[in-house]
Amino acid sequence: MRTLRMCILCVVFGFSSLSVGQTESYRQEFIKVIDALNLEDMKVTMKGVGVHGLNPKKYWTDDMDLLYGGQASGAASWELKAAANENYLQLLLDMNAGLVNPEEMGVDVKLEKKPFLTPSQLQVRLLAAGTAAGPLLESFAPQTAPYIALKESLRRIADYCARNQWPDLPSVKKMIKPGTKHPAIPAIKDRLRQLGYVISTSDDNFDPETVNAINDVQWMLRMKPDGMISPNGKTMKYLDVSCESRMRQIRLDMDKMRWFPQQFEDRYIFINLGMAYFSLVDKTGPQLFTMSFRTINGRNQRKSPTMKDKIVYVVINPFWVVPPTIFREDKVEEIRNLKPSEVRNYFDTRYYEVWNQSFTRRIDPTTIDWWNLDSSADANFFIRQKPHYYNALGVLKFMLTNSFAIYLHDTNQRELFQEPDRLLSSGCVRLERPMDLAEYLLKETPWSRDVIERYAAKPGEVLANDTRAYLKKPMPVYMAFLTSQLSSDGVIRFADDVYGQNSRMLQKGGW
Repeated sequence: MRTLRMCILCVVFGFSSLSVGQTESYRQEFIKVIDALNLEDMKVTMKGVGVHGLNPKKYWTDDMDLLYGGQASGAASWELKAAANENYLQLLLDMNAGLVNPEEMGVDVKLEKKPFLTPSQLQVRLLAAGTAAGPLLESFAPQTAPYIALKESLRRIADYCARNQWPDLPSVKKMIKPGTKHPAIPAIKDRLRQLGYVISTSDDNFDPETVNAINDVQWMLRMKPDGMISPNGKTMKYLDVSCESRMRQIRLDMDKMRWFPQQFEDRYIFINLGMAYFSLVDKTGPQLFTMSFRTINGRNQRKSPTMKDKIVYVVINPFWVVPPTIFREDKVEEIRNLKPSEVRNYFDTRYYEVWNQSFTRRIDPTTIDWWNLDSSADANFFIRQKPHYYNALGVLKFMLTNSFAIYLHDTNQRELFQEPDRLLSSGCVRLERPMDLAEYLLKETPWSRDVIERYAAKPGEVLANDTRAYLKKPMPVYMAFLTSQLSSDGVIRFADDVYGQNSRMLQKGGW
């Protein structure tokens, strides 16, 4: 058991090359630093970690409470302090990098586990915190806007739970239509108020204010809002989720945010993949600048990854090289439904070209035996679409530095941003307002909005080349699949766990 614990610590601290004895020695250096903390202070801190979505009993256990309440002395007192030191160290580790290791989450999480401090760095952090357990712990807590908003969401819903003010909603046995009365409406209004919607009445009238809130809920459910509440429908199920379940959902999202840096830069982009929403924050100017709009993200079969990256340049009028997955699963099947005489027209009307793997030679698409091509194997050629207004990437592509072929871009299906279900892409993120983003990113460069628009392909125009415009300074980008969010209007909104991240995290335990 002791050897297993040491191996776990190897993974946590990132020194897997050390022997068990060396690991034990290194761990003891951390314990020596933490031993300077007052036991009472540690107890209060560990019991209060619920505000951060962590389980207090994992750190200050019932057995420790018994020892403490029994006025432990002698060996028992030493045992209690030793246990407190160990558990407080674990608490710091969990707060720093999360309960769940992002490296074990699967292909849709492209993050490495955050390293911990060295013992000497922890000593400095301890002194800066006044040798107090609470401030030391807070120095490891995320300071990002999404985490702080989640923390407030948890506080609000936990308060309703603690006061037993989140009862089950009454059943609805027939459709409730706008403008009608129903005995369940007062309870529904209460729940909507608890979520942060402005509902000024408490009667049984299904009034316009309540209808608007229900429409918003249905939008979050990726439904076409109809303003009606159906018996046993998705809308009632959304509103009737228990407060314990909602708190668990928020706690999981808070843990995801612990995977990211403790603080974001003064200017950054955050994309909530679960809500399909883009936010840009810039604190560097005389006034706070923000930009927000809708996105289209990867469908469940082709998830957009949770990751951190940066935009380094913008491609105006990009080529679209069909990714291998889309090629195998979509394009080959499309072409196989054609007659041989229809192949050239298929490529010409879509402005597709076939190139060898090094893009040094074009291949005549009619010379390829599409009908006997093994779609499960990698092809020795690529399909590339010429730049034009209806190119799959639109007229703007925002290049990231990752090796996964994930980037942000315009789209030729601009009407889809009006849809509530926007998990539709093949992994990349489509932007509702790409021109506005390009204008912002390229300010203080020769690429003003007028210049960008002049270069951008117009409907009916097909170009032979793309153009790169480099940012003056790279723009940090963070992407996370959050299923809960406190929005600027004060409403706590929830999304379904379409990617299954929450269920995978729960299977890892520790909650």
